[in-house]
Amino acid sequence: MSDRNLTPYMLAGGPILLMVAFFSWPQTSEVGKDATDILFAEDRMPLMMMLAIATIGIVVMFGGLYLLVQQMKKGAGEMHKQMLTIAGMCIIAALALFMAGFGGNVNAINAIDFEIDPADDQAWEDEEDQAISVRGSWDASNSGWAMMPVMWGMAMILVGMTAFMMQKPSGMDYMWSLLMPVGLGFSLAPILNNPAYFDMIFPVTMLTHIVIGGLMIAGKLTAPGSSGNPEVAE
Repeated sequence: MSDRNLTPYMLAGGPILLMVAFFSWPQTSEVGKDATDILFAEDRMPLMMMLAIATIGIVVMFGGLYLLVQQMKKGAGEMHKQMLTIAGMCIIAALALFMAGFGGNVNAINAIDFEIDPADDQAWEDEEDQAISVRGSWDASNSGWAMMPVMWGMAMILVGMTAFMMQKPSGMDYMWSLLMPVGLGFSLAPILNNPAYFDMIFPVTMLTHIVIGGLMIAGKLTAPGSSGNPEVAE
């Protein structure tokens, strides 16, 4: 049991949890006051539960990606190790941006839970005071979300490119190459700034991770550089 490789299970399981939270979240493409008004209308605990599920999903999924990078490094040449190191940096940066975004969301939701009492130093002066704080926290969270797809997409591109370079792809091995176009498409989300595009590319990105993890679990796909799939010498 201790010899079980967690990487494919994390790659497949993390995105599932994240998608559950994503499709359950009450907001879609609303901005500004329209977005925060939805938070005021919702119960606090369901929102916090969805954020908790999403946090677990993100940690599991990025953990799986990072473990995949470390696994590929074992049998990689010097240049490929350097590319994978940069990919690992992008994964860590994307995780940090995700946590920053979640932190802003949690702060906004908790701000709604405080009472309004001008005589209490630990309560809001009035509804306007509360709304300003909620809006500030919400805008701060969006700053984290803005760059997250870029770093995540860059990590996917680097992993896919390195995997392609480390072996002579055949059959299911081409699934690793799929990380490159999907990663590029995901990294374009903040540039295009189109909610409909993000609603399309985000599930595609999740499904890519799930399929790769599932194929690894089924034994149909092996990480390049691993003992079962050593790097092909030039």
